[in-house]
Amino acid sequence: MQMRSLRIGGTSTVRAQKLEKKLGIRRLNLKLEGENPSGTHKDRAALLHALDARAKGFRSLTAASCGNYGAALAYVAEKLNMDCLIYVPSDFAAPRKAEIESRGSKVVLVPGDYEAAVRKSLEDARKNSWYNANPGGANRELGLLSYTYIAKEIAQALGRQPDWVSVPVGNGTVIGGIWHGFRGMGMKPRMLGCSNNNSAVHGIAKGTKGMLDVPDLKVTEINEPLSGNFLTDGEDAIAAMVESNGGAAEVPDEDLVKAATVIKQEEGLDILPASAGAVWGISKLDSKNHVFVAVLTGRAKFG
Repeated sequence: MQMRSLRIGGTSTVRAQKLEKKLGIRRLNLKLEGENPSGTHKDRAALLHALDARAKGFRSLTAASCGNYGAALAYVAEKLNMDCLIYVPSDFAAPRKAEIESRGSKVVLVPGDYEAAVRKSLEDARKNSWYNANPGGANRELGLLSYTYIAKEIAQALGRQPDWVSVPVGNGTVIGGIWHGFRGMGMKPRMLGCSNNNSAVHGIAKGTKGMLDVPDLKVTEINEPLSGNFLTDGEDAIAAMVESNGGAAEVPDEDLVKAATVIKQEEGLDILPASAGAVWGISKLDSKNHVFVAVLTGRAKFG
């Protein structure tokens, strides 16, 4: 998926030879989703939702977000001349609120956590006849579809199926969509879900085949994009890790920061700590003698 006028999709897959040497990995490729305009993979889902909304005659669209998805929707809505309302949990730091508003979208602060923000967004969408762009909502399949293109781009860049694909897990939409994309091509790489304070990753890491609530869940500014016991597409994340015979890695905040620092030092990439955990997860596997891809977000170019 690529819309040239908005510069979304078609991101680079590059080999990280310095990280390979540093971490003892046979072959490590980085899928640089930070090349998307807002700096994350979220632009892909935002684009499909906005185009669907416009095709169905909606003028306004809404979703809950702690920051990245909101920034992506605001970018696309501005380019397509649509109204956008982003519901942000008041409990979260949500550092991209100002950026969202600078693009002409409205930020609505909701008392409570992410689940409360989703509920309020859905309620107001029904009341005001706005398009529901929330993950896990009535239009959830578009979110999953948008991320199938990441799988297709990886396979095309490598000319083969990777052995492992490591993905940061938040709501579960991204890893679920990437897994759908590989399955659609008849490929079955092992999917590694990496997160912190996340019920899907916690469940797999603890040896179950389902979500398992994180006790005493703690949301921080570092793990905000990842954490939650309420996941809109958690079952898709579970399916990706289980059906692929993959795995899960729980990455504490200090290791997320450490991973981002190592990636910056070795490859010159400014990667979000929440996303950098995908590389950390690979480095902790028992066997690293495989072809790996880590899906990363951040703004800096490779090299």
